[in-house]
Amino acid sequence: MGQEAEKAQRLKDFAGYQVTEALCREANPNWQFLHCLPRKKDEVDDEVCETLLFISPVLIVYKVFYGPRSLVFPESDNRKWTIMAAFE
Repeated sequence: MGQEAEKAQRLKDFAGYQVTEALCREANPNWQFLHCLPRKKDEVDDEVCETLLFISPVLIVYKVFYGPRSLVFPESDNRKWTIMAAFE
């Protein structure tokens, strides 16, 4: 935020430092994933679990951000109510 001029260098510097299913499972088998939104597509690389071609050629199951252990959207919903309470 506010450092867009450094974006290319930051993406290069942090390549390889991504949250993956294997990394989290190794650290803690009961892990949960949180992310402060907004999510920028060029900065978050979803780890693809599998492509279910027998159901649909475009259906892809993601392991981390959209996975079953992700609390991203409940977390953002809680933030919404906190902000609304602050305005009240």
